[in-house]
Amino acid sequence: MNNKGSTLVLLVIVIAIVIVLGVSILNISMMQYELKRFNTESKKTFYMSETGLNVAFVDAYGLMEEATEVSLEKAEEYLFLFPLNEMEAENIFEESYKLYVTANLENRVYRGLNPIVEVTNGGTLVFIDDKLTANVMSKYNSENVEKNACVDLIILVPGYYDVKNNVFDLHDYLEFDNWS
Repeated sequence: MNNKGSTLVLLVIVIAIVIVLGVSILNISMMQYELKRFNTESKKTFYMSETGLNVAFVDAYGLMEEATEVSLEKAEEYLFLFPLNEMEAENIFEESYKLYVTANLENRVYRGLNPIVEVTNGGTLVFIDDKLTANVMSKYNSENVEKNACVDLIILVPGYYDVKNNVFDLHDYLEFDNWS
C-alpha cells in the first residue's frame, strides 16, 4: 500500500482547517475591537454633549450676574429720584431682571460649535411665578456617533433686598432639572 498520497491530503486538510480557524479568530477579534471602539466613542460623545450643558450653565450664571447688576442699578436710579418708594424700586428690579434674562438667554447659551448648544423653547421664554424654565439641548457629533443631552435650566428671580444687601448666592437661583 502506498500511504504517501494520503498523508499529503491529510496535511492539506489540516492546514485548511488551521487557516479557517485563524481567519475566524481574526474576524472575531476585529469585531470585538470595532465594538469596543464604538462604545468608547459613544461614551466620549455623550460626555462631550453633557459638557455643552455645563458650559450653558456657566453662561447662564454669568447672565444672571449681569442681570442682577443692571436691575439693581435701575432700581437705585429710581430710588434716587423717588427715595420713599421702595416698593416700586423692588418691582423695577424684578421686571428689569426678568426682561434682561429673557432677552439675552438664548444668545448667551447658544454655541454653534461642536457641541452645538441651544435653547429649544421655540422663542417663548417667560417667567411664571418668578421662575423661568428653559429647555437646553446640547448635540455633539463625532465621526460615527451623534449624541444629544437635554436639560431644563431653571432660573429664579432673586429678592431685591437680598441683592441690595448682598446677602444672596446666585447658585440658589439657578439649577438643572430633568437631565436626559
